[in-house]
Amino acid sequence: MTTITEIKLEKIRALQKALHNTPELSMHEKKTAALLKAFLRENTTCEIVDRGVWFYAVRRFSPDAPTVAFRADMDAIPMASTGEPFHGCGHDGHAAVVAGLAYLTEDIPCKKNLVFLFQPGEETGEGALLCRAVIKEEHIDEIYGCHSIPGYPAGEILFREDVFACASRGMILRFAGTQCHAAYPETGHNPAFAVSRVVGALDGFLDADTMGYRGMVLATVVGLNVGAKAFGVSAGEGELYLTVRAHYGEDLETLISAIRKTAEEACSRDNIALDISFVDVFPDTVCDRDTALSFREKLSENGIPVRTLAEPMRWSEDFGWYTKETRGVFFGIGAGEDSPALHTDAFCYNDTLLARTEEVFLLLC
Repeated sequence: MTTITEIKLEKIRALQKALHNTPELSMHEKKTAALLKAFLRENTTCEIVDRGVWFYAVRRFSPDAPTVAFRADMDAIPMASTGEPFHGCGHDGHAAVVAGLAYLTEDIPCKKNLVFLFQPGEETGEGALLCRAVIKEEHIDEIYGCHSIPGYPAGEILFREDVFACASRGMILRFAGTQCHAAYPETGHNPAFAVSRVVGALDGFLDADTMGYRGMVLATVVGLNVGAKAFGVSAGEGELYLTVRAHYGEDLETLISAIRKTAEEACSRDNIALDISFVDVFPDTVCDRDTALSFREKLSENGIPVRTLAEPMRWSEDFGWYTKETRGVFFGIGAGEDSPALHTDAFCYNDTLLARTEEVFLLLC
């Protein structure tokens, strides 16, 4: 295993702290990208390929050599208490690790072409859709990514050989009826009954035996609005917001189809117009089995602790767009059993993970 000197590690820590203090929301990571590019220019001989809202650095060995990519996300999230951007998901650490990897591989004789990918917009699922063009552009054979995860021993690698994280979507159902006087509701078309039928059917759609799912599915009501606080008016419009998710992409499609069918039938019955749209679209993040098993073997050979997760993470990751294009592995790294949860105001990336994550990535170079 390659030894990382304290001097080099301290430089990577300084980058992580600088990124931590420059949080930017999805698709607005200009200062973040500038910090990363400045670090790469100062500390590496990599070629930097700028694609506007995203970029990558590359070290080329030979056109005939395999090409391995390492992906970092760069965006922050809004703090619950203030709405201000903050790195509540640890992307400051992820980005520092991948930039640090480019720095560390300067002195290592690599026989692979290495791509260091810096992606915006992971939190909204937009970034990987843009950046996956690099897979064909650089003929990438394998891609790797990781996420720090609270609740597990710090530095422990969390592994699955197939699905690591759920597919999910934000599902917006808009119901348009006809407003009328509350004293004469029969003269209008109130969408409340159609909305209620959809919500009432959700529990039945989650039954694996009835629906034939391969794994877990969830449908969470995140918002619901019908009409207004106007007691002389029978509502004419309504909206229902759902987050739907599943271990497997095909199960998610089955769930969405069931919700859509029920909504269409309910709206047809009550003469309500229906519009369905989606936001925050994430595929299931699926690891290539053979690549994942080879990855685990390398960890074991080097004495790095690994835990095989019993089931996929419920949250979603847009890394799955890359593994639809090429072989890849996404893994977790324990952030500490007492670490605050992701996406909470108290969360902060555990910088003791920098060295362990670099060690793991170096095994793949």
